Amino acid sequence: MSYWRLLLIPLTIFLFFSTTLGASDEGEVTTGRKFSLVVQAQLPLVRDPTVRRYVQRIGQQIVAHLENAEFTYNFAVLQESHINAFAAPGGYIYVHSGLIQRVRSDDELASVLGHEIAHVQGHHMVRQQQDTKLLSYAGLASLALTIINPVLAAGVSSISGVKQLQYQRQLEEEADYRGLHYLAQAGFDPYAMPRFFETMQQEDRLNGVDVPVYLRSHPLSKERLSYIERTLKTLNWNSRAPIDTFELRRVQTILRASQGSRSRVLADYERQVAEAPDNPQALALLGTALLQYNDWQHAQPVLEQASAKGIHLNRELGIAYFRLGNTDRARQLFLQQREVDPQDADTHNQLCSLFFKEGNQEEAGKFCRAALDLDPYLDESYMTLAQLAQQQGKSGESRLLLAQAMELQGRMDAALNQYQQATQLLGSDHERADELAAKTKELEELVSQLGKSLRR
Repeated sequence: MSYWRLLLIPLTIFLFFSTTLGASDEGEVTTGRKFSLVVQAQLPLVRDPTVRRYVQRIGQQIVAHLENAEFTYNFAVLQESHINAFAAPGGYIYVHSGLIQRVRSDDELASVLGHEIAHVQGHHMVRQQQDTKLLSYAGLASLALTIINPVLAAGVSSISGVKQLQYQRQLEEEADYRGLHYLAQAGFDPYAMPRFFETMQQEDRLNGVDVPVYLRSHPLSKERLSYIERTLKTLNWNSRAPIDTFELRRVQTILRASQGSRSRVLADYERQVAEAPDNPQALALLGTALLQYNDWQHAQPVLEQASAKGIHLNRELGIAYFRLGNTDRARQLFLQQREVDPQDADTHNQLCSLFFKEGNQEEAGKFCRAALDLDPYLDESYMTLAQLAQQQGKSGESRLLLAQAMELQGRMDAALNQYQQATQLLGSDHERADELAAKTKELEELVSQLGKSLRR
């Protein structure tokens, strides 16, 4: 993967949005919201809760230390091997799974997220705006496809002139400056930013291709690295050695397993265990990989070994026991994990599924709602609540919950149908009638403009 491809799509996003947004925060939020719906519908989002929680934790740690967060920030991961990250207006930030697999520490991922947050905080998408008309869903869909297809992205980018590229360079330097401060304020190592960029440059030298001149003028270059280094020297911050976190390696294992060959991935982790049989982390990573391939039978003893050696993955082990039919042991492990980490949304989600399977509607509903309070993107909890509502004779509520689950799954045409049915069943006097009407109108516009491309 060429290092310059890392630069390509954020530039496309920037130039495309910068000529179409209004200057208000409201305009940015509206466009970002519309873009997020298109992404859900057309791009492969990583839905694994461990991955999403990890990226959210890093991103929100930075946001929590901002002096004035301009927006409510949302962080998502795209299942895409290209090394890339980009920010859409209104606080929507996306990271490719390929980038997460390439970073060597939390600090390096934080350096990327901090830079993207700086673009949003600095309103860089509107700083050279030429038109106040917001993008249509069709326009946003075309843009979303360029994120996955770098060749299309290059075509969009090449439309922009040298003057716009020069302005982009100034904004990139501003984002670097802000981003470095954000990292230091949030407790991350600011020196991780040049470390990550230098790694990308080394990769470019090993796998480089001919790059158009207009991309070579993009500020992610030797000049930009020099600017970052000068800034760090001026601020007199100390660097520290990268910390290899087990959480990051677990996330990377999940992403590898979701994209790589089963035989190759498992062989790699089995080799690590063979080389260090007493290393509980090696066992835990092998067990994590086995879980991703739904190999519950082999995952369970490996995870038990890791637990016996000091790595406690109660939720993962509970999932293995639950899928193997041992609900008593699974419940015990899930409840233990809930005590250890009450903010673990998927543990609540798993308890919801377990109690639903056992026919305990009250407990199932309680844990599903708790899961969604912690993570509103858990479509599985919405699906279970929909089944509970249907069992209780609440057809309107069931349709609404199904609609919310389908929207998260990117099934916008089906979601619209469920929202319309929910509206009819709940009636105009329902407390959420206005919200339903707004959501229905939003998806009607989306489906109308994108048509068959949304029908999966």
